[in-house]
This record gives sequence, C-alpha cells and structure tokens, in this order.
Amino acid sequence: MRLPAGKLPPGLLRRLLASLPAPDPSVVVWGQVGEDAAVIDLGLPELLVAKTDPITLAGEESGAYLLAVNANDLATAGAEPRWLLVTALLPEGIEEQRVAELFDGLAGACREYGVSLVGGHTEMTAGLDRPILVGCLLGTVLREGMIRTADARVGDALLLAGGIAIEGTAILAREHAGALRERGVEEAVIARAAGWLRRPGIGVLPAARILRAGGGVHAMHDATEGGIVTALHEMGEAASAGIDVELEAIPILPECRAICAALELDPLGLLASGALLAAVDAGTAEEHLRRLGEAGIPAVRIGEIVEISRQRALPVFGRDELARYLERANGGVRAYRPGGST
Repeated sequence: MRLPAGKLPPGLLRRLLASLPAPDPSVVVWGQVGEDAAVIDLGLPELLVAKTDPITLAGEESGAYLLAVNANDLATAGAEPRWLLVTALLPEGIEEQRVAELFDGLAGACREYGVSLVGGHTEMTAGLDRPILVGCLLGTVLREGMIRTADARVGDALLLAGGIAIEGTAILAREHAGALRERGVEEAVIARAAGWLRRPGIGVLPAARILRAGGGVHAMHDATEGGIVTALHEMGEAASAGIDVELEAIPILPECRAICAALELDPLGLLASGALLAAVDAGTAEEHLRRLGEAGIPAVRIGEIVEISRQRALPVFGRDELARYLERANGGVRAYRPGGST
C-alpha cells in the first residue's frame, strides 16, 4: 500500500509504536499517540524534555517557523525550551547567500526564544528542490510541573487558546494566492492571511505559560496536522477519555473561512499550529480565560472531558485538508510542513 503525504495512518502508527522495545527506565514519557514530546529523568531536580519536527517551508521566516513548531510541543509538556540542534538538508547548487540567510534566520529566532543553537548537521542533498530544516529542541521542566496529554481528567473543562487553522491558512495564502484569486477571494483577505505565521502567529508558548501560572492545568495538546478535530481525537485517546465538544463553539477567523470555502476545505481539519487545547479543572476555567484575554490571546471554552460512553461524535480526517488540496491541485506536495504529535 502506497501512503499519501502527511501523517502515518493512526492504526499503522499504533502498530509501529507497539512493536518498539520497552524504553529505558529513565524515560518518563515516550512515543505515544497524543503526546507531543519525550520526557527523560536524569536524576536531577529538572526533567529533560525533547522534541524533533521538520520544516519544508523554507522562506525568510523559516527559523522562526522551526522554533515555533518545536517549542509548541515542549510548551504542552510544561517545559521551557533551552537548546536547539538543526539538521539542514540543502539542495545542490544553492547559493551561499541563501545559506547565510537561513542561518541568520535561525540565529534571530533563537535570540527571540532565548534558546542556544548548540549543534546539528549540514549537507547538500541530491534530489531536493528546496531546503529542509529538521529541529531537535531540548528543554527542562521541574518534576512537579510536568504535564502529559494523558493526564486529562473526566470533568475537566476543555479550553481552546488561539485561532484554528492559522498555519494551513497562511500556507494556502502564501503558496496558492493565484488559485484563491481565481475563486474570488479578495486581495486584502489573502494578504492578511499570508502574514499569519507571524501574527497572530503559530506559537503557543505564551498561552501555555499563562495557563501554567494559573494552576489547575491537567493536560495540554498542540493542534497540528489534521486540524483541531484530529487534536481532539488524539487528546481523548491519550487520556483514555471521551471528548464532548460543541463544534459550533470553535471560532473560525473570517479569512480562514473565506479561503477554505473558496477551495472547498474544512477548517476543522486544516493544519492548525497556533491553537492550544487545555484540559483544566472546571473551577479554574473562567479565570484562565480572563488571564488569556488580558494578554491579548483569544480563548474560549469549547467542551469538557467525559467518560468514553458519553463522548459526542466528532468527524474524522484521514489526512490533513492541506495535503488533500495539494494533491488535488497539482498532484504533489509543496511547502507542506508535516509534524505534530507522535
């Protein structure tokens, strides 16, 4: 069976993960559906948290992009990012100036996040038509501050911080503006959405910090490939719990709605970095929403964690809507950033 672009099918991924040998006893969290990062106990007051994610969209903001998608997964574990390693696979014939620009972008992003770029690998790789950057980000979290997706509890309120489909909408606006114009999307809408990688941005670290500071947070999950609905499925599976969500309560930004309607895509299944799900003690939900709002981060309560028997039916996206569109549009995938939970 030939697999399309995107994540491995969940069933296949579960089988592959189940076939792995038992992890070293020092591994606290390892590869599981719904868990965003690995956690390792080195016998110190702080736990080591690790994540790796690639970027195939290598524009002028590739450094910030790489830091954001990796830092998001550390943030959901309660960790602060500290050290970055990068493997840079570069196409043959790339200009030296372009390589310097990539490194300058990485250096600037590291300064912004307070992260040290400590190593990695570079090479010119045959067969590439664009640079591919693969980040491995390490961070730390105090033992008592570690958060696992699996720790969501029945009765928790389910909060959504940030907008959905920010990443997918931005990529469509940047890479497929011509198709959007042909389908009647206004130029101003395309221009606004094209800037979304920076504002409102795809990073969830600020929202995660605010949630952690407020207490009562049992689980967080970074919505990525497959959209917000796939993230909800992953969260429920990790916690062996049900998800009761009013899909109508999930806000969709007007630009996202217009672009998805023009391309016949569902925003709920579109690449969603920038959206953070949090399962919090129900009694703290309103205070969390207030604190996020004061920080300028849009947030809403979209449902709750329930017993599996009470779970409300959710749609299932076999693959991300962006990958589906790219295959339909040109038979291939360009500027598509696979990633997300294991």
